[in-house]
Amino acid sequence: MSKSFHRAFVALAVLGASATGAATGAYAQAGDPLTNPRGIVANFDSANLGPVLTELGVVWQERSLSNGQRFIAASVGSASFNIIPAACTGANQTNCVGANIVAVYTSDYINPQSVSAFNQALPFVSAGISSDNTTAYVSRYEIADYGIPRGNVASSIINFLVASDMFEKQTSGARTVSAEGYADDMSAAYLNTQSGEAIGVNVAASGDNSLASMHYAEAAATPQLFRVLKESRGVPRNKIQNITE
Repeated sequence: MSKSFHRAFVALAVLGASATGAATGAYAQAGDPLTNPRGIVANFDSANLGPVLTELGVVWQERSLSNGQRFIAASVGSASFNIIPAACTGANQTNCVGANIVAVYTSDYINPQSVSAFNQALPFVSAGISSDNTTAYVSRYEIADYGIPRGNVASSIINFLVASDMFEKQTSGARTVSAEGYADDMSAAYLNTQSGEAIGVNVAASGDNSLASMHYAEAAATPQLFRVLKESRGVPRNKIQNITE
């Protein structure tokens, strides 16, 4: 776990009584990310989402994109991300029941193969890269058609930060074109990790028992699940029909 993400994760998952009172500290010790986690957030408008972010220790500010759309620029420690409200059914971009959480990364060069590998390893988020390979993003789309519990908002943000940290690690450093990036490669990497753990060697990216880590482990196993499905006779298959002119 990188130092920047560690600070962000501690701020979200552990919180602290000094920020929101002793009650929040008690909830943090009990495992809940914030007080009243089952209370409903009606939509992703900043007036409703803002209090949850503040209680989580997220520093945020409402800003406008170049097209005039309002969004939330947020940060925890040195980790930054954006929340762009979507599916707004009210006037003036209100009653937004969708939200796209997006982290943007820039570099002199980002290996597209690494981005492809990340997409296959963590299916509950998506990543993309610019054509010049210098800018990339990680995104997670949230839906609140009938409201969403405050705790789910917190969990989504925490899990998004976990995924973003993994993306930063996976796209950092030199990578060749033959680096992991296909389902078979990812499955082999997963099995290597499992073999290391079987003999008592901890080669996993994270060693804690938080729900975020559990979700990551399940998502990271997707390429191996794909391999098992591919090799199993009783699995229904869909055929793609090639159409030629």
